[in-house]
Amino acid sequence: MEETNLEFSQARKEDVDEIYKLYQIVIKNSFTTWDKSYPSKMLVFDDIKNKNLYVLKSDDKIVAVSFLGKYENEDDEWKYKLNNGYGIARICVNPDFQGKGIGTHFLKLLIEEAKQSGADGIHFHVCVQNPSAMKMYENAGFKNCGLGKPNYGFEFYKYEMVF
Repeated sequence: MEETNLEFSQARKEDVDEIYKLYQIVIKNSFTTWDKSYPSKMLVFDDIKNKNLYVLKSDDKIVAVSFLGKYENEDDEWKYKLNNGYGIARICVNPDFQGKGIGTHFLKLLIEEAKQSGADGIHFHVCVQNPSAMKMYENAGFKNCGLGKPNYGFEFYKYEMVF
């Protein structure tokens, strides 16, 4: 897929239903720790309202979505203390577009957006049962900093990048 055909932007209120439907498709068709109650439509709406949800569109169809915003969950000990840390969460690529470099391209755009917003790094968790996601993050320059606290019902690795 040509990167020039892709549009990166903050999600809008009119995107809520399409984003929620995309999450439900991924829950049915891919490995994920998500379920019918998470992520909820209300969470999608709140992320949009708070300007923390980003989408990648192709021909006005959302092909990827992710939370990107201030990282406020300091339950884990991180290798680097960030003064203005951001987090990535609920990154999702439509199964019809997986394996085409969309996730990698989207991740690079999210990193650039975090830098331009004044972040000094990014922290997030990745389920240990998701090796394809771990490979994508490591190829983008994120470091696996070991197991995090299992407060989600699954074991997660801590990933971070400092700018």
